[in-house]
Formats: sequence, C-alpha cells, structure tokens
Amino acid sequence: MTVHRPPSTVEQSVDWFRPTRWRALFAAMLAAGAFCLPQDVPLEWYPLNNPGTDINYLEISCAANVNGEVQIHYDLAPQGHRPIDVIRIPISPTTQTFTYTFPLPDAPMAAMRVLPPAAGEFTIRQMRIINRRNEEIRRFTRDQFRAEHDIAAITPSAEGWKLISTPTGAAPSTRIEPFAPIIPVGNDHRNLLRCLLSTGYLTLMLWIILLAVLFVFHRPRGWLDFITHAGFMALLAGLFACVGNRGLIRNSVEYAHYIPPPVPSGVRLEFDLATSSPSHAQLLWDTGHGYNEAESLRQEYESHPGLQTLRFTLPDQPLRALRFDPRDNGEGRLHIRGIRVVDGEQRTRAVLPVDSLRAFHDIAGINAADNQLVVQTAPEATDPILVFTPEAVAQINNRPSSVSPSGR
Repeated sequence: MTVHRPPSTVEQSVDWFRPTRWRALFAAMLAAGAFCLPQDVPLEWYPLNNPGTDINYLEISCAANVNGEVQIHYDLAPQGHRPIDVIRIPISPTTQTFTYTFPLPDAPMAAMRVLPPAAGEFTIRQMRIINRRNEEIRRFTRDQFRAEHDIAAITPSAEGWKLISTPTGAAPSTRIEPFAPIIPVGNDHRNLLRCLLSTGYLTLMLWIILLAVLFVFHRPRGWLDFITHAGFMALLAGLFACVGNRGLIRNSVEYAHYIPPPVPSGVRLEFDLATSSPSHAQLLWDTGHGYNEAESLRQEYESHPGLQTLRFTLPDQPLRALRFDPRDNGEGRLHIRGIRVVDGEQRTRAVLPVDSLRAFHDIAGINAADNQLVVQTAPEATDPILVFTPEAVAQINNRPSSVSPSGR
C-alpha cells in the first residue's frame, strides 16, 4: 500500500517562485506603473570614473560684507526649476574675493538665478562656465543681471559688480538675461553610460538578494531548474532596477530629445574694461578695402570708472586686420581685463590674450601685467589707435563654430 505524505513547507513554497508567463506579465505591469511615479534626482549623483573633459563647471569669484548664504539656482530644460537644482555657498564678511568651482549636471541649462545674502552687498569679480580643460564656455557680465526681489541696486565696481540687497529684504534674488540654453558637449553619451552602469549595478545587487531568498525556500533540481529560476529572478531584478533609476532614465531621455530655441547667427568681439573717463570707442576692420567708416562700429562707454563690457558685432567674412580706437581724443587711462569672441548663443568661441593689442598712434604708454592691459593715451591725442596682432586676427578668423543650434 502506498503511503501519501503531505508535501513539506519547502516543497509547498516552490510554487511561489516558479517562473510563469502570468507572473512575468504581472511583474512587468507593476514595474511599469511604479516607473511612472515621480522621482527628482540630480544627474551628478551618478558620477563616472572617466567622464572626459567636456563636463561643465560653474566658476564664480565672489565676496560679501555679511554672514549668510549665496544660492545659485539653475533651470534644466524642459523641466524648469526644481528645488534640488541649486548650489549653496556659505559666506562670511571679507574684502577679498574667493573662487568657487562646482560641477554642473549633464543637461540643458535654460536659466540661472543668483540669490545673494540678505541685507548686504555681494561682490562678483567674475562668473563663468568652464570645462575640465579650463576652457571658457560662457562668461556672465554685469549687464546680464536683472533684479527680481529685494535688490536695491546692481552697481559696477573696480573689479566686477555688486548685488546690493535692500536693508529689510529677506529673499533677494536676481536672474541672468539674456540666457541662451547651455548644452554640454557629449552629455547624451555620458548620460547613457550613467543609465547603463547605475541600472546594471542595481540589477546585480537586487539579483543577488532575490537569489538568496530563493535558495532559502527552494533547492534547484538540476541545472535546468537552476537556470530557469535564476533567469526569472534576473528579469525581476532588471525590471525593478529600472524603477529605482526611473528619475535618471527619464531625465536622460528628456534631455536627449530637447530642442533648443533658435538663436541669432553671427559673432561679437567683447571687451571687459574700465576707463578713467567716459568717451566713445570704435572698432574698425579691414576685409580687403582698408579701414573705413562703413566697416566699423562705435560704442559709448558707461559714465563710471568701474568694470563694463563693450560688444561689437563682427562681419561674416575673414578679416585682414583689426583696429581698436579706445577713445575719441585726449588723455585717458584704459584697463582692459578681457577680450573674447562670442557667438549668437553667447558661447565663448575664442579668448584673446590681453597683449594682443599694440600701440599704433597717440598712445603714451601700454603695459600688460596681472592679466590686464593698461593703456594710457597721450594728452594731445587726436586719434588714439590700437591694432590687433596678426596672431590675434588669425585666432578670430579660425574660431571654432557651432555645428548645430544646440552647440553640441
């Protein structure tokens, strides 16, 4: 007579782990629903061992006269502002500016706001975006800052500019305009690597945990049974690893499909400078017809001795020579602290050495030191003239150009 023995607990539990199509479908539907839940995560939480040299950094040299915190908010397109997309800098009173550098996410940056300490003065000597090769991607200047809340004034200073908060303001803020989107070079490739590596690591960890639980209740009956169950556990681990990384995956897909708005074509030559007395400056270029008024632009200085930026739109054709007349006439002193070529996206395409200028006429003295060029015009000057070196003209003509509207 055959004695029927009731199945043990271990044997009864086998059904809970047996791979079936319905269980796989249920797991996939559950994972898909969970994948749709919101998850805000910054991409820099997933660093790469060898990210390359195109990672963008924010560099700011600043100081304050009060204790407090500086916040720099950036909006990532197409998501807009999120509370997690912020850089915080604790700051103490000092007259010396310090330089801070922060990595930026591999995402299109569509806006930026600077929130200075309340009830004080916040001085910015320079603010720019660079890559790991220390190449300048974009430089921000005083005339691009706009007051939003609790800002009494944005004033020039000898080295930069100041954001002055109102005495009773609790939440001062400024925004930077105009602001063309900044898209890091190669960000889609790096984000794909982040998705693959992070999801792969999480899948492996979940798979190990699921296998440990499986082998507590189930003993494989041969290799085929082991492979079937282990494969099913790997499927579950992969599905829910994607759920765990849903923010990273969805963000990367959105950033890859982002289409920036069109931007004006053309390039500009920009001068960061300070002058002892206001006047007019003129840029003249030779495209084969010599210097003439038709191929020139004039800009008027702001009426203050602090740092300011002059911008001249350059012609689309190659230049043979370039000339800069720093003032109309008379004696004056000019401190040139930066010369660069900027495209329609406001990306810095070339940074020229300050000693790219040479005295040509009515210049009493010219000296390059401490990363600035000091130009002194003669008292009896009627037409002071500086000319660019042939090397500088060649650098302007050979400037890199955008390959697409996004700057990739």
